[in-house]
Amino acid sequence: MKNEQAAKSLYGAGTEAEAEAVIAKNLEYVFRAEAYAHERKFAHLKERAERIARALKAQTGSADIMDAVSDSYEAADIFASMRGEKQDFSKFFGKPNTEAAYPLSENSSKLDEFYICKCISAYDGGKYSKKDIVRWLSEAEEPAEIYAPDRKVSFVRGNGSGRAFERFAKYVPGVLAEYEEDFRRSLEAVANGESTFAIVPIENSLDGRLNSFYRLMEKYVLSILLAADIPSDDYESSTKFALVYKKLDVIEAQGESLFECKITLREPAELAEIIDAASYFGAEVCKVHSLPLSSGGRENSFDIIFGIDKADIAGLFAYLMLKYPHLSPIGIYTLMEDW
Repeated sequence: MKNEQAAKSLYGAGTEAEAEAVIAKNLEYVFRAEAYAHERKFAHLKERAERIARALKAQTGSADIMDAVSDSYEAADIFASMRGEKQDFSKFFGKPNTEAAYPLSENSSKLDEFYICKCISAYDGGKYSKKDIVRWLSEAEEPAEIYAPDRKVSFVRGNGSGRAFERFAKYVPGVLAEYEEDFRRSLEAVANGESTFAIVPIENSLDGRLNSFYRLMEKYVLSILLAADIPSDDYESSTKFALVYKKLDVIEAQGESLFECKITLREPAELAEIIDAASYFGAEVCKVHSLPLSSGGRENSFDIIFGIDKADIAGLFAYLMLKYPHLSPIGIYTLMEDW
């Protein structure tokens, strides 16, 4: 850091403008000193992150750090035990500023965790894509059937679902429509292997998230591959339809890339940290739905949809997997562009 002139005194400032100039100069001086302190701290936090990364790779035997993060049930425990204790700034402040120091401690600790996760994910210098997310979050590898011959799409005949089928068929060409009597039967057909895909409504502009269909997808262990907003015939409302499949996978399509998952938190206030983490890693929290007990199974369960087009995928998922190892993926999918 360059040597800077020491902070100036307001004594002798003759006008309000001169006083403000002194204050601005003093704050700039402090800001530079603060930046220098953070650079030093980042260097030490990176050393800590590298220790954690080595421990994770040693525990799993994985060659790639992100596989080590995702393959081990103990990864979150290793991270928690090695990330360091939260520091309390208030003990270093004078009594008049003790209260102001508490949020400073919380925010600093949060930033430290984000930076450690970023350094862990970058330990091997790998480049990752949405397909890698599938590997990290899938329990077992299965042969891909998305582009296999004789594929069927089960759905209930209707104007909205029919238009959704037309849109989805662009990215899974050659599929055949299989009409069912209700949406439950459509999902059962995929779970039983009678159809490759199903089309179901998951949200509408009048009722929001359609929890009953999400419960069915969870029951049959199905994942969202594509989604599209379909307007009603009178254009007064719209329904979001999803193309679902029997396992987590990715279909590349034009539109916004989303990751949707269910997370159970200790308390709702943790949502603020998740939103900050998404921003730190270049993602966006597009929607958060508080889930009823019938959908979440526990209190403080939330459906969170992340926009990941510009995200540091490795950093974001290192953070999510190490902090919330019991998250349940709902889909890595594209919300297709309007026609």
